[in-house]
Amino acid sequence: MIQYINGVLTHKSPVMAILETMGIGWELKIPVSTYEVLPPLNSKCSLYTFLSISQDDVRIYGFASLAERELFQLLTRISGIGPKIAISILSTLTVPAFIKSVRSGEEAMLTRVPGIGKKSAQRLIVELKDRIHTLMDYVEDAGDADNSLLEVENALFALGFNTALIQRELKLLSEEDKAMAPEHLIKEVIKRLYQRAK
Repeated sequence: MIQYINGVLTHKSPVMAILETMGIGWELKIPVSTYEVLPPLNSKCSLYTFLSISQDDVRIYGFASLAERELFQLLTRISGIGPKIAISILSTLTVPAFIKSVRSGEEAMLTRVPGIGKKSAQRLIVELKDRIHTLMDYVEDAGDADNSLLEVENALFALGFNTALIQRELKLLSEEDKAMAPEHLIKEVIKRLYQRAK
């Protein structure tokens, strides 16, 4: 398998990146989570890869982290969860959030993913509960700050805010912001969301 591709980023969109190396442009299908951390165009870039070969298609998927690739592979081994749904999951939930939702059986969190209904969420929990620990090799145990951000994200989602908008605001937080108590951080993010909506 191609483990990674290291080259120059010549194109990027929320669903695809092209890396040029030795005169060859590699088209990689990517999740939104990877797109959000890509460098500017014409910069050096390295993405972990997974080569998918089916009866009528050959595609290379690219990921910003080993954890993303490992989760993608775990998901695509589940009956009824193909690459499209796996990418949708990675585009909607962070790897730590996905791990937490499976371990604690939070169906509501999983059904936020486009294409995942209640039955699919239940199947994911049952199938992955005993296998999700393999991801812990790649994801350090979430510290207090990560747990706090996850708490804020869940609270804002429960209040009806859009998942993508919530995650965008959380990524923009400074280290000083992240040190705030969750209840104060929730109010701060709500304020910023309303300011952007004006």
